[in-house]
Amino acid sequence: MSRGWWTAGILVFALGLAGCAPGPSGSGGTADTGSGTPNPAASAPASSTAASTTGESSIIDPATACLSYAQQLSLAEQVGQLYMTVLMAGADVDQAAAQINASGNGAVILLGNRTAGLAAVQAETQQLQDFAPGIPLLIATDQEGGLVQKLSGPGFDTIPSAVDQASLDDAELRASWQRWGQELRDAGVNWNLAPVADVVPAGQAANNAAIGQLERGYGSDPATVGDKVAEVITGLSDSGVASSAKHFPGLGNVNENTDFAVGHDQTSQLTAADLTSFQAAIDAGASSVMVSSAVYDQVDPDNPAVFSSAIVTGILRERMGFDGVVVSDDLGAAVAVENYPAADRGLMFLKAGGDMAVVADAVAAQQMVDTTLSAAQADPKLAAQIATKAARVLELKSDLGLMNCSA
Repeated sequence: MSRGWWTAGILVFALGLAGCAPGPSGSGGTADTGSGTPNPAASAPASSTAASTTGESSIIDPATACLSYAQQLSLAEQVGQLYMTVLMAGADVDQAAAQINASGNGAVILLGNRTAGLAAVQAETQQLQDFAPGIPLLIATDQEGGLVQKLSGPGFDTIPSAVDQASLDDAELRASWQRWGQELRDAGVNWNLAPVADVVPAGQAANNAAIGQLERGYGSDPATVGDKVAEVITGLSDSGVASSAKHFPGLGNVNENTDFAVGHDQTSQLTAADLTSFQAAIDAGASSVMVSSAVYDQVDPDNPAVFSSAIVTGILRERMGFDGVVVSDDLGAAVAVENYPAADRGLMFLKAGGDMAVVADAVAAQQMVDTTLSAAQADPKLAAQIATKAARVLELKSDLGLMNCSA
């Protein structure tokens, strides 16, 4: 993902989500987050936990266990798990804590450039986890390398750009990302919104604002990019950090930076060949896939990808078989989505097939949570879908050792 945001009129230089973008931050209102959050160590009801028995041991299906766990939560708590709020560099942790307490957010993204080092980040993330109401948080950042390295200073290596990383052989790239991932894990960051799987065609880097100009891509050949992102994903997994292949279905043919403008891909048919690098990421076990906010004119000219069921459900879920967490590019401040009512954006993304809405504006985040909760309260079918989405988020947390849905 790529971002940069305006806070109190000051431009915070921050690259990451789609490119680099200014945007507001603020504090949200309040919402009824419900009650009855199970202890992460609590047992799910035996009647709702699927198990198969081999001899004396029972093997519990994690997806089923996490769905059972999610269904024990109140609807408001389920909705909260589907939203990622923001903690800007230099902001008081209490600001994010207030949002977490108001909405029960399942995740926080660290935005802005933190240069004080690993120990300082670890202190922040520990405070965030201390504020989490019952279920541990996913804490994310954009730690790609090059111009997009949000965390630096003592304890963090300087990570080269993806262009430079691509020159490493596969084993070295994987080992490097295991080391860089361990730094994140030691700092309390458990989700890296990387790697970039976008493929900018040869000779087009200078025209591609979000990826090519910032040297965020691993090459112009889809198969090579797929090989590299697979090694990044494996290295992060080896360190116990979740990954996110982005920006699906690809910004390689989108000249605009969607943080600053409405971006269009006017040519891609989104065939299997077009999506080679993302399929490689999925096959490598990507924890999540981030969906871009560009418009793909040949597939769904009426909707940005984040709001397109044809792209998120039809292509990513059904055709490519991805059943992990689908995360949005920023829905809070990006110009690409500014013509859609802020309160409706999260719900639109979830209805398209997404699971985790990233919102780098706390006020907008609260509005989206409120709208989603109201819609789910009025629609039992949507409420059931919310539970399934929350279960995916909980399963990711379980995979990272943050909780146990079936303990």
